[in-house]
Amino acid sequence: MRVQYRKALVGGAAAAMAAAGPVWSQTIEEICATAATEPPLMWYSSQDPGFNAVTVEAFSSAYPDIETEFFRLPSGALAARYASERDAGVVYADLISLSDANFVAAGIEKGWIVQFAQADLPALANIDAADFSNGVARTGTNVAGITFNSEMIGGGPIQGWEDLLRPELKGKIALADPRNVPSFVALFRILREEFGDAYLTKLADQDLVVVSSAVPGTQQVAAGEFAIVFPNTLAVTAPIKAQGAPVDFMVPSPTTGVEYSTMLSEGADSPNAAKCFFNFLYTEEGQRSFNSATSVPVVKGLSDMAELPDGYQDPKVLENGQHAEAILQLLKLR
Repeated sequence: MRVQYRKALVGGAAAAMAAAGPVWSQTIEEICATAATEPPLMWYSSQDPGFNAVTVEAFSSAYPDIETEFFRLPSGALAARYASERDAGVVYADLISLSDANFVAAGIEKGWIVQFAQADLPALANIDAADFSNGVARTGTNVAGITFNSEMIGGGPIQGWEDLLRPELKGKIALADPRNVPSFVALFRILREEFGDAYLTKLADQDLVVVSSAVPGTQQVAAGEFAIVFPNTLAVTAPIKAQGAPVDFMVPSPTTGVEYSTMLSEGADSPNAAKCFFNFLYTEEGQRSFNSATSVPVVKGLSDMAELPDGYQDPKVLENGQHAEAILQLLKLR
């Protein structure tokens, strides 16, 4: 969705909020009631756009007086977009959900992110303390794997990362650009540790075709333009498969995932709407909307939802800086 509202760092909304007293002394019901008087809520989220739309629809059903929009880019691009806006002195996003621990660390250091206690929003009692820090809460995990066109795969099914090196797949593999998704850089670090530099070099020799993200890549695989797109997630693959496309998804071991976190923008024009939406994300309805049945929720005990597979590893995105340049060179992306 388009960003339609330019949100200044200072202005009438900020002054009104200061005059009204500390928002955190209010109940969530009072916060959500006040939110209805604010400008439309803008949510920046790198989650699959279909799930973003479902989440906004569920929130709007629960809070029909709060007008809500979302804007979606892959995590790396969304982080860069948000940072450039802050550097220009404006805030478009009231809250952000993405998978980039480096952005989170920088945002906290620069004062872009509202810091608050887990107890300040009641629905956050549904998540473990380990999933919350400095006003940032993990929201869900999309496990990384391989999406393939089942009608184009010869020589047996795709069973592991090594199958990407099959000679018949040369020139038929789309690579979701890891420069746009920090968790995908982390995956290649894990694959490098598991299989060595030679594996990444051989992958590059498969004449990979770089696509901006797994979302258009999956559509191209469904159309038969490529046999495979990776790294990808079930969250992106399942909706297209449900439409009848000949696509399937598998998770090799080892793997990692896109671990989404949500945070509030400091200085936003709709702070109460942002808090109301933040709280909603950690209710059962919010978790089911954001994660569907394809992603791993952060709220425990929800039935019929995905679980982390065996062989799952922490992406350790904060370590990307030590490995990214070498990985991109091995993949011939530099």
